Amino acid sequence: MKKSLILALSLGALLFGGCSTKILYTDGTAAQEDLGESLSMGLDRQDFENAATTMINSMLSDPAFNDIKGSKKVVAMGLIVNDTPQRIDTDKLTAKITTALRKSGKFILTSAVAAGGAIDGMSEDVRELRQNDEFNQDTIAKKGTLISPDFSLSGKIRQDNVKLSSGKVQVEYFFLLRMTDLASGLVFWEDEQTINKTGSSKSVSW
Repeated sequence: MKKSLILALSLGALLFGGCSTKILYTDGTAAQEDLGESLSMGLDRQDFENAATTMINSMLSDPAFNDIKGSKKVVAMGLIVNDTPQRIDTDKLTAKITTALRKSGKFILTSAVAAGGAIDGMSEDVRELRQNDEFNQDTIAKKGTLISPDFSLSGKIRQDNVKLSSGKVQVEYFFLLRMTDLASGLVFWEDEQTINKTGSSKSVSW
């Protein structure tokens, strides 16, 4: 009896282990080339790090950036659309990129103007102290001192789920970013990066 029980438990463990599937990064083609394991079918910190690094290199190596002369250009954060069913903090992507832009010596980020409202509302709050006798008016920011942005950085994160003939699901994430010249409305730079993950359909967040 004991031998039968042990055999049954061992067989069950073997079958369970055989049914478990890894979540893999793939090249997104029909060949499904294995590019390594992923923590989950969702987006994790490493995905944002990789997407941001690739886009930074694309941006700073673009010939358009070499033509920027003179003083630093001011960049405002535009709208980053999360077109996925997941709750995503888009700052994970944009913070690393805007930091790289600033360190390039050609750009500086404004927090006074952004899609949906100022990143830091204090630039407006301090101006409300005008005519307040409790404050030395010589220390209050004067009218006409805020700097208007030259460019805006906007984009989208999109998710597509593709059912494969093997029964597995490939989740395709698209990171699109563009830099717009606000004076002309023309796109100064844009790029799209794709991350593909393949795994069991039970792992997908639809």
